[in-house]
Amino acid sequence: MDRWLISLKLTMLRHSTPGMRMAGWAIGGALVVVTWAAALNAGNDAARHSILTLGLLLWGVGTAIGPVLMSGSGTLRPGYFTLLPMSRPVLGRGLLVSVYVSVAAGVVLAALLATGVHAVLLSPAALAVAVPGAVLTWILLVALSRLVYGLLGAAMGSRAGVEIASIQFGLMFAGMFAGWIPVQVAIERTPDFLATGFTDAAVARGLDLSPTSWAVLAVERAARGDWGGALLLLGGLAVLAAAVIAATIPLLVPSAEPARRRRGRRRSARLVAGGGWLPATPTGAVVAKEVRQWSRDAWRMIETQSGVWTGVLIGAFALASEDLDGVAAFAGLIITFMVGISACTVYGQDGTAVWLDVVSQDAGSVRADVRGRQWGVVLTFLPKILLVSVVFVLLSQAMWAVPILLAAIPALLGAATGAALIVAAVGVSPGVDPRQRVGPNDAVGNITFHVWIAMLLMQAAVLPTGAMVLLHLLAPAPWTAPALVVVGIANGFGAAWALGRVTIGYLDKRLPDLYSRIRYGQVFRTDDGARTGWAGALDWFESSTLKGEQQAKALKQKQREAQRAKVKV
Repeated sequence: MDRWLISLKLTMLRHSTPGMRMAGWAIGGALVVVTWAAALNAGNDAARHSILTLGLLLWGVGTAIGPVLMSGSGTLRPGYFTLLPMSRPVLGRGLLVSVYVSVAAGVVLAALLATGVHAVLLSPAALAVAVPGAVLTWILLVALSRLVYGLLGAAMGSRAGVEIASIQFGLMFAGMFAGWIPVQVAIERTPDFLATGFTDAAVARGLDLSPTSWAVLAVERAARGDWGGALLLLGGLAVLAAAVIAATIPLLVPSAEPARRRRGRRRSARLVAGGGWLPATPTGAVVAKEVRQWSRDAWRMIETQSGVWTGVLIGAFALASEDLDGVAAFAGLIITFMVGISACTVYGQDGTAVWLDVVSQDAGSVRADVRGRQWGVVLTFLPKILLVSVVFVLLSQAMWAVPILLAAIPALLGAATGAALIVAAVGVSPGVDPRQRVGPNDAVGNITFHVWIAMLLMQAAVLPTGAMVLLHLLAPAPWTAPALVVVGIANGFGAAWALGRVTIGYLDKRLPDLYSRIRYGQVFRTDDGARTGWAGALDWFESSTLKGEQQAKALKQKQREAQRAKVKV
């Protein structure tokens, strides 16, 4: 069975478009060369030990989270074999074995074999330990990559699974926005690191505890003649790899049995209305619904927590740099900026549930929906923003940033809630419908264009606060700090009101269009003529995103037809 699944996988790959895989292979090959070059150019044995333990840990982390960041569900999916008479363990084992037969897995193995350099330079006889150690580590890491992806798919209904996915997405965003900071620090410290390795004993001991370092430790023990200790470490790797494989196989083939619905407490009018802390109005009802959805819907929770982790990780990057440690104080402001990106998909994430808004539309329902969604975003994100801001201000000791944060956070948060709602409504780009979502990437469509629009709107909306920040920094006076805070708060409320008003005006007339775009991927109304100003800009954004969705759908259909034609030939 394993051989047939491997053959099927290779056949499917031959008839698919390589796309980004070729670029990934090239990058992976370059990183393998860097790993080997660093090991060969180490100043001494201790430095080589540090290089290998750190490098192999980074390879382990990359292997574990790579499939999630690249949406790597694999070429073979369990759903393809639902109707075949195969048991879950047999199918799961075959799917896992097929993962090892790939270029990506070969790249990882090539990097792990760098421990052979260490063995040859210490004692050629230690190669007898280096090669099995590299292979066992490879088996462990590839299985771990599937385990992590399987856990995210299986645990999307749990906070633990959501938090893992959020950390990984946060790491991706932090790398995109501020990845140059750790790279710069690494480049500056590379010569000293290659010459001496880690000088901090605690860091070295921490790296030695990682399973990715056990092969290196086994090589060193074998070189000293401690073959029993080397075999013990290899045995530990084998046991750990077996445990990960045993945990991975069931997750690769999810159970077809429906999950039992958890019994919760009975709903009450007071609970639905927000426990009494929200007004008993349509807006209050929407706020309560949004707060519950942001805290309970797995895909909304990923949006929330990935923004938080983006700010935390960028703050940590800044603290690691001696020249930029003061920037860490603005970690909470980074989360505020991420609000505009996180919330720009709220209507698309609701999917066809938007039908409820259409059938209940009256004179004030759209206003209540938009304002309630804005307040829901504020109540969800603001406590996390304030907490992270306080922590990083204290860690960086940048008390000078407090007035700027007190002004910039409300200004940017108000602008983000307004910009996100415009983008979410006018440029709705639905992913998989809520009833059919499984993986962490299912809830959004192609939103690259949306993210740029949201960022431009936010930047334009906070210009008054930005001007006051410059005045406070360039010409400080006793009155500039209080004035800055007042301007920031007023800017935030004004931006949220104005941008929200534009969204209300749009949805008042086109709420059915929003539903038809989600459900059918098109708009059925007739063209009401060209418009100018805000209305014209909204029409352009709507038509551009709708055209992009239709082109993407047509391209996918064309690729399917081309693949079918290849198979027939």
